[in-house]
Amino acid sequence: MYQELRNIEKREDGIYLLNKLGHVAMIPLELESQLQQYASLEELPTEAPDFIRELADIGLLKYHNYIPNEEKLYFDDRILNSQDDKPVYRGPIIAHLAITHACNMNCQYCSVKNVHRQIKNGLPTEDYKKMIDKLVEMGTFQIGLTGGEPTTRPDLVELVRYIAGKKVACNLTTNGYQVSEKLVQELKEAGLTQVQISLDSYRKEVHEKYRTKGSFDKVIQTAKLFKKYGFIVGVDTVVTNNNMDDLAEFMNFLEDNNFDGLTIIKLKQGYFDLPTFQEQVPEYHRYAKVIDEICRRKGKLEVTIDCSSVSNLCKTLTKEEQNRIHSAGCPTGHTLISIAPNGDIYPCAALTNEKYKIGNMLTDDLAKLWQENETLQKLRGIKQHITGKCQNCAKLDVCRGGCRGIADSLSGKQYASDQNCKIEGGEVHG
Repeated sequence: MYQELRNIEKREDGIYLLNKLGHVAMIPLELESQLQQYASLEELPTEAPDFIRELADIGLLKYHNYIPNEEKLYFDDRILNSQDDKPVYRGPIIAHLAITHACNMNCQYCSVKNVHRQIKNGLPTEDYKKMIDKLVEMGTFQIGLTGGEPTTRPDLVELVRYIAGKKVACNLTTNGYQVSEKLVQELKEAGLTQVQISLDSYRKEVHEKYRTKGSFDKVIQTAKLFKKYGFIVGVDTVVTNNNMDDLAEFMNFLEDNNFDGLTIIKLKQGYFDLPTFQEQVPEYHRYAKVIDEICRRKGKLEVTIDCSSVSNLCKTLTKEEQNRIHSAGCPTGHTLISIAPNGDIYPCAALTNEKYKIGNMLTDDLAKLWQENETLQKLRGIKQHITGKCQNCAKLDVCRGGCRGIADSLSGKQYASDQNCKIEGGEVHG
């Protein structure tokens, strides 16, 4: 049976499924009859094909007699196998839409502050609705509202309601610093079901080292409010050398406090000066060990590792494990885009500087940009454009050259190898 299905859409290249948690899957058209056959059942037959079990593993199908695989190994092999500059999807599957430059905190490593501080004012509500319409027309399945701090925007509830009315999953990323119970109630009524809250440690002094003093207690209070009203609450954690060794205990803390998920984000330079960034970006071997422990940990917390951490994952996985997980590093230009509060478009939040600017949502043709923009084309074809040690690395297909944001910060070059990575030719060097 379909489980909490938000949208199902048949397109020229396949059938797309979206559930209320924001999980998206594409089923080839030739499998349509099998999908219809097994999606109508309450119990899973033993002869069911593998793709049906994969849909059940990521929560798009549910059967009384099937226990989902906790590893959730589903991945679109088309990104893994992509060799050229053409997008896998006709439009971005996920869009991060910043609806304000304003923020009530001052995190030192914020990756968008440099761009957003040049934006004097936000846009009218109707302009953001126009952007949402364009994204929906392009086939976007999930819109994440970001900022700045989106809860400072007075029309946040209206925008959430508008997105939900389009049958598109909406996710809110908030620092949790000033969120009232009234706002939480209104967001629930508007159709929001999932939030991501920024929290870097279970230790107050560690969380507040690079964030606003006094924020820790307020973040925990906000998380409890969202849980009270039945939200799925995930945590976004920026990993630095300051908090990396605390992650295992931090996960225990999150489970004890009924959080639902953890997204681990490797530090980008943001507003740090270069020496501080070099000092705090996670050391490769230590971080690889932590990633390995997290991947093999059993527990109810759903953990996501960002694409910039894939090169660390490469150190610890066996070839068999890597083939089974099908991780494909940076999906920029294939699945996502990032939109600034003034409508300017960037490949992702880690690449929000002028040389990566793609265009503007209000003045440019998004469909044309998605297909023809040179920056997106080169990022898709990164394996042909990357320079340095990555060129001959056996792991290049897996990590796609590491994080462009980190590589650019450390080298000053758009297509340089990620200097944070210690893999050379598929072998790890200490």
